[in-house]
Amino acid sequence: MSTTYPCATCGSQSATSDYCDVCGAAIAATGAPAPQADPGAPPTPAPPTPTPAGGAIQAPAPGATCYFCGAPREANDVFCEVCGLDFVSGRMPAPANPTPSPMPPAASAGGAAPAGAGASGTTVMSSVPAEWTAVVGADRAFFDSNVTAGVVTFPDAISPRDVALTGDEVTIGRRSESKGYFPDIDLASPVDDPAVSRRHAILQRQADGSYAVLDVGSTNGTWLNDEDDPLAHGVLRALHDGDRLLLGAFTCITIRHAPPAPTP
Repeated sequence: MSTTYPCATCGSQSATSDYCDVCGAAIAATGAPAPQADPGAPPTPAPPTPTPAGGAIQAPAPGATCYFCGAPREANDVFCEVCGLDFVSGRMPAPANPTPSPMPPAASAGGAAPAGAGASGTTVMSSVPAEWTAVVGADRAFFDSNVTAGVVTFPDAISPRDVALTGDEVTIGRRSESKGYFPDIDLASPVDDPAVSRRHAILQRQADGSYAVLDVGSTNGTWLNDEDDPLAHGVLRALHDGDRLLLGAFTCITIRHAPPAPTP
């Protein structure tokens, strides 16, 4: 029989005793394991999914939070305003289908050259979109500044990995097979960062092809470069080549921008 631990932040039962495996919040060391039902009894449903009754939702207790991302929840909320969870069905919203940016029309034969094109023999920039990459690794200084010794071990052997940024939205978090959630940048693998929320942040492509970051209401926050304060929830921040996102217990995501190669 497995033991679970109550999370005071999002109200869920965590299978791990150090950080909540749903929202990433630290679980107090003095917190006792949640009482377990008799092995022969039917399993207890996951809290606190409301039961539909004539289309209405059950009003949460004062100070209640979304049990998926930990965001504050008001009594009349049908959906979580941060992660979009449907409190009636317990389902997450379907991901949007990214719409590729249209390519500029090619100049017709004998027509005017595209803007920026030079005379014969000069170099012009290709119309291929610039490539953006997220380099996912670990930052020792960030780890030492925010994690209590002995709670999480720094992954010394972790190797940075590149994740190509494609589409209009790139999700950052930790996968949950039970909830059917698989973020584009999965910080549960190959080394799990338990202080990262399941749905932590997203990278949104902007009109000029660049990306901006949005913290969707994470429990432990997201820092940009060396700023003293974490990003405000729900506020877009533009990203540039070399910008670093620090989150969880040790994760560092460095944004890289490779401009289009010139073509003769």
